Amino acid sequence: MKKQRSTATLIIYIFIAAQFLPIPLLYAFPVEQRIEMSLTLSLVASLLATVAMIFINLRRKWTPEDSLSKKPSSSLGKVILWGVVGFIGAILIQYLTSIIEIIIFGITPESANTDLLLNLTTEYPLLVFSIVIFAPVTEEFVFRKAIFSQLNVTAIGTVGSAVISALLFAIIHFDGHMLVYASLGLWFSYLYYKTNNIFTSMLAHGLMNSFVALPLFFPQLVG
Repeated sequence: MKKQRSTATLIIYIFIAAQFLPIPLLYAFPVEQRIEMSLTLSLVASLLATVAMIFINLRRKWTPEDSLSKKPSSSLGKVILWGVVGFIGAILIQYLTSIIEIIIFGITPESANTDLLLNLTTEYPLLVFSIVIFAPVTEEFVFRKAIFSQLNVTAIGTVGSAVISALLFAIIHFDGHMLVYASLGLWFSYLYYKTNNIFTSMLAHGLMNSFVALPLFFPQLVG
C-alpha cells in the first residue's frame, strides 16, 4: 500500500509549485506580453496555493503529529490579541535588527525585495493581495506549520526546528537582510507555539506586510 504523504509535505509541494509553475506557462504567450503575464500568473498561482493550503488544513488531520498538532488551540480572543501583539513586536524587531545590521554589518536598511514588490504593485495594483494576504498565509503554512512541525517530531526539538525554519524563511527572501528575516521567523514561530493556532502568526505577518504597504494606499505618508 502506497504511503500517504503528510499534510506538511503536501503544503510544501504546493508552495514550490506556486513559485515555479508560472515560469514554463509564460512561453505560451508572445514575448511582449510575458512581463505582464508573469505578474498575472504569479498572482493566480498565489491565490490557488492559498486556497489549496486552507482547504487541506481544514479537511485533513494534520500530519506528522507533534506536540503542537495534538494541543487545543487558544481561544479566538487570545489568538487575535496575540496576532496584534505579534504585529507590534514584528515592527519593533524589524527596527532593532535593521539598526544592528547597520552598525555591525554595514547593511543599509533598504530592502530590494520589498522595494521591487511595492514598485510592481504601483503598476499592477492587484499584487497588493499577494503582499497582505497570499504571502502571509502561504508562508506561515509552509515555514511555521509545515517545516516547523515536520522538524519538531525529530531529535532537533522545538528550538532547533524554529531556528531552521527561520533561517529558511530568511533565505527565501534573498535580499541580504538575513538577521531581520530570521528574527521575524523566530518571532512568528513563537506566536504559533504560544497559541497553537497558525492564524496568530498569519495575522501578525499580514498586518506587518500591510503596514509596509501603507505608502501604496497613502502616498502622502512618504511625500
